[in-house]
Amino acid sequence: MYLALIADVIDSKIVQERFDLQKQLEKTLQKMNELFADYLASCFTLTLGDEFQALLKVDAPIFHIIDTLRSEISPTQLRFGIGLGEIVTAINPLISIGADGPAYWNARAAINMVHQKNDYGNTQIYFSSGNEKHDFFVNALIASGEAIRSGWRGSQEEILQDLLKRFVYSENFSQQDLAQSLTINPSALSKRLKSSSIRVYLRGREAGLASIQALAKGDGHDRIV
Repeated sequence: MYLALIADVIDSKIVQERFDLQKQLEKTLQKMNELFADYLASCFTLTLGDEFQALLKVDAPIFHIIDTLRSEISPTQLRFGIGLGEIVTAINPLISIGADGPAYWNARAAINMVHQKNDYGNTQIYFSSGNEKHDFFVNALIASGEAIRSGWRGSQEEILQDLLKRFVYSENFSQQDLAQSLTINPSALSKRLKSSSIRVYLRGREAGLASIQALAKGDGHDRIV
């Protein structure tokens, strides 16, 4: 079982500097391949001018990876399809082209769902395993997080950006370390944390990841759905 991730640039056709966009994508994907090398079955690879994909091991921190990608490529906006399933062909660890199987089929179905139902532009991530009941549960968690994030101002977005820079992706982060890193006083940080619901956001991402990994391992499926 693997996690396939397919992503593309939102409204890429209206980007005027297409060459610069492609170079930015190439640079970002190279960095992702270095940061998350231990979780990659096949490296992030550009497949079209504005689309890329990767094949990940089932223990990969998929939402940490997605949010890191979003941070690195900002202000360019991305949509994502996550697919869980098998790969029935050979896998090239250096390039994510040529491999095929349910993991990629489900990822393609998931990204197509983003085009069809994105909650008025707020939800840019979908998950598919072929199990509709389980997928509904995971996607509800994803959409809840996307709704929280859609309301963030720049100062609230800065919290997640800082955590990602320090490779922290858990609601159990040190508030003291965060205040020092952002160089703001604890009282101001508390207000910002409350208004952003960042801990709720990260808790939902953790729950979504746990659900995906439980399904991948065939563990506790009946209890989850």
